[in-house]
Amino acid sequence: MGFGLYVAIPIGVMALLLAASGVATLSRGWLLPWQRRYIVRPRLLGWAQLLVAAALGVQLTGLLVVDPVYRPVVTMPGCAALLFGLVLTTRAQRPPRGRAMGRPTHDGVRERTGEGGRGAV
Repeated sequence: MGFGLYVAIPIGVMALLLAASGVATLSRGWLLPWQRRYIVRPRLLGWAQLLVAAALGVQLTGLLVVDPVYRPVVTMPGCAALLFGLVLTTRAQRPPRGRAMGRPTHDGVRERTGEGGRGAV
């Protein structure tokens, strides 16, 4: 049980911070400063943050409360919820600027062409 607490405390703190951020995003549309540039759907991000916080809570419950034999039964739905939260988070973001722009180069990497076709930026 000793090792579980070293893992459980940071996971619990992270889940609480994510839940608080999700509630703030849903209720006020508030985003963290580094998210404001990329997020175009704040409500979807808020739901994603709440889902990830709940998934971390489920995994924390599986770590601390459930018998090790049945632990995968509890933690696997938490893993699925984490992945779905990641999908929701990426759907809330703006696509990268150079994604649709540019032309492929000889090594397969797209070269961004700026305004007026000035070449690589």
